[in-house]
Amino acid sequence: MDGGTCGGRCRPTDPSSPVSRGCAPLRRRSERSPRWRGSPPSWPSSTPTGTTATWRAERRARALRSGGQRRGARHRRAGCGEVVVAGRIVKDDIEALRTQADIVAVVGEYTTLKRAGRSFKGLCPFHTEKTPSFTVTPDGNFYNCFGCGVSGDLYDFLMRIEGLEFPEAVESLARRTGFQLRYEQMSSRERRAVGERTRLVAATAAARDFLVDQLFADEGRVARDYLRSRGFSRAEAEAFEVGFAPNRFDAMARALTADGFPEQDLITTGLVARNERGGLRDRFRGRLMFPIHDPGGDVIGFGGRILPELEYGGFDPPKYLNSAETPLYKKTRVLYGIRQARSDIVRAEQVLVCEGYTDVMALHQAGVANAVATCGTAVGVEHLRLLSRYAQRVVLAFDADAAGVKAAERAWEAARELDVDGQGARLDLRVLVLPEGSDPADLVAEVGAEGVRSALVAATPVVPFVLRHHLADADLSSEAGRTAALREALTILARESDPDLRREWARTEIAERIGYAYGFVTDTAARLGVQLDAHEGVAAGGAGGRGRPDARHGQRGRAGGDRPVTASRARIERAALRALLQHPEHLPEEAAELVEDDLTHPDARAVLRAVRAGGGAGAPFADVVAAAEDDRIRGLLRALALEDDPELADPEVVGAVVAGRLRRLLIDRVEAQTQALRDELARLSHAAEPERVRELQRGLAELQRRRRQLLGQPA
Repeated sequence: MDGGTCGGRCRPTDPSSPVSRGCAPLRRRSERSPRWRGSPPSWPSSTPTGTTATWRAERRARALRSGGQRRGARHRRAGCGEVVVAGRIVKDDIEALRTQADIVAVVGEYTTLKRAGRSFKGLCPFHTEKTPSFTVTPDGNFYNCFGCGVSGDLYDFLMRIEGLEFPEAVESLARRTGFQLRYEQMSSRERRAVGERTRLVAATAAARDFLVDQLFADEGRVARDYLRSRGFSRAEAEAFEVGFAPNRFDAMARALTADGFPEQDLITTGLVARNERGGLRDRFRGRLMFPIHDPGGDVIGFGGRILPELEYGGFDPPKYLNSAETPLYKKTRVLYGIRQARSDIVRAEQVLVCEGYTDVMALHQAGVANAVATCGTAVGVEHLRLLSRYAQRVVLAFDADAAGVKAAERAWEAARELDVDGQGARLDLRVLVLPEGSDPADLVAEVGAEGVRSALVAATPVVPFVLRHHLADADLSSEAGRTAALREALTILARESDPDLRREWARTEIAERIGYAYGFVTDTAARLGVQLDAHEGVAAGGAGGRGRPDARHGQRGRAGGDRPVTASRARIERAALRALLQHPEHLPEEAAELVEDDLTHPDARAVLRAVRAGGGAGAPFADVVAAAEDDRIRGLLRALALEDDPELADPEVVGAVVAGRLRRLLIDRVEAQTQALRDELARLSHAAEPERVRELQRGLAELQRRRRQLLGQPA
């Protein structure tokens, strides 16, 4: 075969594809066989033969393969260094791939399946079980678990197990099966942005490979010795692609520029910087290096640790150094280990968040593979938004000192902000309290993987953790001290949005710990304006209710109008009605399907009734107001029609905003109906009622298609 400038390394692609020209990339590192085999591979004492002679060519080849295919705007390396940029996936290809792909083969990569009649059965990859309750039906490419209730098609499976967005799931399946996807064209602005990302990702991937090779060079012996002293195997270092930055001024800069990477791209990635003479110097020197990936697997930055045995020329460098902020790397949006941990987070239905990279490696090596770490910053909204794609239970590993409590409070504020934004089910945020002076690596070394898992089960909810710390520092020996402690505790508790949890923790964490009667606590709360005895704005049971929302599904309840009202849900409904009244010309066709039971707040339902009775959203506003039940609803209608809403004021996005808000309510209905069918499936005897089981499975598949339609994804 004529290899052209690539030397014959690339595979030919489909010449009819609009994004396939010249050569196609070889597989990425994660898709190839492991670099080392053995159980476990041992650490070398010197450079493996031939490594220094071949690392540069291998690094360049891997870098050209690293761009991959990403969410939103797509890009590919066509081979021979040429970047080809494309837009959205062609819809016909999505359906063709869905039909042609073998769901049994794909799901079989995650769990062992055995034929059971016309279906296949195995242990569920999404929850722990001893008796198989997970079935895969090749006819229709459908899966269902009768244990935990998850179900869907092959795309849904990949989205759930890998934490992918829909386009990522399609591309992942295409890569697995060798299916050639076609893409629509992109604008010149999108092409420039994606082209820059492709170049920067290639540079960081090349840097990663350079650093890995340096770990196994003679100069890297000090780094290998450090890893060995910490108990890390060579296999674990390979899994996390740990490397070594030579303790020289410009080792990486020289290697990467000699390899053809433009100086400006290297500067933009933060790998190098200009020195005072105009040359290049490395940002990382004499450090153990930890690549940081985005959820899709691209290397976007690095963290580096100094090594005790090295001399740093009289300087006292920081112990840890992370990449600077770049177009790729935003420390408030990335988590170390997310690429390695995401599938295990989904299976465990929880994630452990640490502060150290070696903590994550130690936990993974011991078998606790659902651990990640922040990159030198506190847990924030974007971290939690990312984690909520994989699990709703987030456990933070903190010390029980003032710094740990402060970090927990910041994370709690971030979770509250995420809940206010209406980003799905509320997070179940908890704290794993570490012994003084220890870290997660120490903990797993002391108690093992099972001990860590037990500690995760017993992790303390974040609000009681904060309350206990404040009460531990309070003077409870005097009445004045107890009163002050009560007021402070209630002020903290007021920030919890869930009324059931406020009541529960007012009793168990405040009344019982301070020594006051619960009635006295509720009276004091009322004087302070802290609501304990009723839901916000609706009647919802007695004051002593101890019910708690399911941690996995938050406030999402049954189909119909009997779901509980929450502040965040009320805001979502108000925003949707505001859009409906202010811009009826942008309403999607699906808006006609909206019914009262799609709304939880009585006032929201009354507004919708008035709109319907007055002739619909496009009717004269005076007719809608006249149809309202009473003056209060009429006033609410006028307020909704006049309220400022910045998103609705932008003519370029108002149509999408209006449609998105109304569809959000319909999506919630579909999800509630889906949960109801899953619940019924879980109760059925499959052998005794096979027809009903198949009927419910068909219903679930239809609901999944409807949900994708509402999300604007191909059905």
